[in-house]
Amino acid sequence: MNWWEPLLPTLRLITVTIVSSLALGIPAAWAATTLARHRKPAPQITQLFLLLMVVAIATPMILHAAAWEATAGKFGWLSLSQTATRWVPGFAGLFACGWIHGIFGSAIVTLATWYGTQLVPQSLLQGASLDAPPLRIWWTVQLPLAWPWILSATILNAALAATEMTVVDLYGYRTIADAFYLRYAIDPNLTSIMVTLALPMCFAFALITVLLSKMRSLRSESGAVQFDGWASGSVSERPSRWITYVAVAILFLALLLIIAIPIAGLIGKLGHDVIVEGGNRSAHWSWSRAIHELVVAPRTFASEYQWTLMLGGLTGLLATAFAWPLAAIGRQHRRAETMIDVISVMLFCIPGPIIGMAVVSLFQVPFPGSRFLYETTIIPTVLAISVRATTIAYWILRSGYRGIPEHVLESVKLESTLSRRIWQIDRPLLATSLLISVIAAGIVASGDVPVTLPVAPPGVSTVGTRLFGLLHSGARYQEAALAAWYLGLVCLMILITATHVRRRHDKMVSRFH
Repeated sequence: MNWWEPLLPTLRLITVTIVSSLALGIPAAWAATTLARHRKPAPQITQLFLLLMVVAIATPMILHAAAWEATAGKFGWLSLSQTATRWVPGFAGLFACGWIHGIFGSAIVTLATWYGTQLVPQSLLQGASLDAPPLRIWWTVQLPLAWPWILSATILNAALAATEMTVVDLYGYRTIADAFYLRYAIDPNLTSIMVTLALPMCFAFALITVLLSKMRSLRSESGAVQFDGWASGSVSERPSRWITYVAVAILFLALLLIIAIPIAGLIGKLGHDVIVEGGNRSAHWSWSRAIHELVVAPRTFASEYQWTLMLGGLTGLLATAFAWPLAAIGRQHRRAETMIDVISVMLFCIPGPIIGMAVVSLFQVPFPGSRFLYETTIIPTVLAISVRATTIAYWILRSGYRGIPEHVLESVKLESTLSRRIWQIDRPLLATSLLISVIAAGIVASGDVPVTLPVAPPGVSTVGTRLFGLLHSGARYQEAALAAWYLGLVCLMILITATHVRRRHDKMVSRFH
């Protein structure tokens, strides 16, 4: 196989993804920061916007593809309406793949940019406010200083575009990861594996370099830079009316593209119907049809929902159980933490089909019970989808450990063993992080279609794999209902987590006051 053929499309997709995600994500982060300095209810709107960005990132890529396919795909409601037939047929190939990856990546860039700009020292911002207005301060001071986080988000988006084959396979756009899945997933050779891994590993090492250098600089500052949730205290001057209008418009546009239009596409497809009479085509929307499709979907796809919940729940618990000791060890030993960081990023950047085939090869080794475990249990499937999920769980718990004061860990370091300390001391302090870890890892694992496809035993079909098969012929009513319930479950889990975090935060604040 000539690997130059899929390499060039891969690079084009990466370029489109990076440009589009930066073009929307950075202005959206500025708009969120600007509105956070305004009077109520603007700060609350900003918090809701950032929470919705978290929802967009946590939503599996297959759901993003299903939503946009239901909106502008082959049988999308825009494609079947007379007003959109002129431009919607172009939603295919590089345009469709770049659009979906770019919209998904813009949520990552938004959060990374917003977070990075909050870490700018208050003293620096107060000094800059004497000579420049808030608008100039954000673009000339805060944004340049946030470059490590923006660059990390950019590299992550590039890595996802290079390794994720769900979207590109739907639209027939052949990247390296998709070419490996189509031609070598059954019988891979060393050359195909090395070529498929080359570009993702370059992104992995670049991401590792940026993250480790930034973390060292934060450690050297010895706590001088504190994250203060909102930038409202960084620049006390409120934005002018026209700047506020621009910020609201940008935030509204970001919400439309990232959240509102895809969800509206799913809902619209549920009740969208086309009637042909006398050679004339007319489209209309029916509440009764939408409700009917939603009601029958849990019965029609009961098996898919059950397997998705089971695999997601088991994997969330397993990934957290793997990641927790690693995060605890890394908190006490800097060198071990660096090594774990490197390995976790590398594992996350491995394309899903390679992970799946590695697990399949592992269970092909002739040892007692291997064939039985592979053909009749979900153990290989859980192990395969735990790879990326464990990485997610590790970084969440790693962040949780960073929130524990150093003197607390030092005081119990010599009084108990590692296992006892983790369960008796760390567990209450990490309760919120553990909950987030289980839910986040479970959501990621439940939608990891590229890994699940090669290892799922006969009769096991998740919502993601079923959607992947159905969407190749276009999004219809059943596919929209299947995706809608899955999306609703993801949103519900994130809402429960956010509510728990908020209540715990308010309780801690009330203790200090």
